[in-house]
Amino acid sequence: MEKPAYYHIKSLEKARNILELLAASGELSVSEIGKKLGMHRSPTHRFLATLRSLGLLEQSEDARYRLSFKLFEWGMTVANRMEVKQIVHPFLMDLKARHEETTNLGIMDGSYVIYTDKIESSHLLRMDLAIGCHVPCHCTALGKAILANRPETDVRRLFRKNKFERRTPRTIASFSGLLEQLAEIRKKGYSIDDEELALGIRCIAVPIFNYTGDCVAAISIAGPSLRMTVKKMEEIKPDIMAVGKAISMRLGLKGE
Repeated sequence: MEKPAYYHIKSLEKARNILELLAASGELSVSEIGKKLGMHRSPTHRFLATLRSLGLLEQSEDARYRLSFKLFEWGMTVANRMEVKQIVHPFLMDLKARHEETTNLGIMDGSYVIYTDKIESSHLLRMDLAIGCHVPCHCTALGKAILANRPETDVRRLFRKNKFERRTPRTIASFSGLLEQLAEIRKKGYSIDDEELALGIRCIAVPIFNYTGDCVAAISIAGPSLRMTVKKMEEIKPDIMAVGKAISMRLGLKGE
């Protein structure tokens, strides 16, 4: 028999086995779980109590355990991200073809934005952030578009312990300055990164909403400031706003 890798943690494996068993069986008692998995009652009870305290299990009135909706929520988060990328990709391609600049899809991860998809400009001089790259949300158009459509309490929680990293002299330097910008973004429906992440790069972004009205992502068009002039961004603005609305409707958002 092949030995487990040195980093293999048996307790995590046992916890996974319990979750898989309950997923297949529905509700089970401590004794039933222990018997099916070949575990003694005492450690089985400790595993179940821990998983319950973490919000992964629920306990019925007759002391039987079942999976909570937390696992369903996690699974739906992953599924939604995959769905969003699949739906958005052709829209990014169309935007890139029309405006000949790099188009991006981003989602929030704490106080950072992850670039989950991009269509690169054919120009040699272009924005060069790879898919999977994490950047602070307060100095990106993508991040600010999402933040502007989150409750202020969530924004305050995100930045309670995080310092405002200055990527350039134009980066937002204070929480009050961020809140002021976010209020303006909510009114306009789009956000701008005017050389705040990197000198010489400008970007315009709009939020993406799902069927519940939650902002789940944002799309952007970015390029060197030599080409992405204020005039060009004004020309791009109605197009990217219309595309953002079209994507949101594809995700189930009801039209106005």
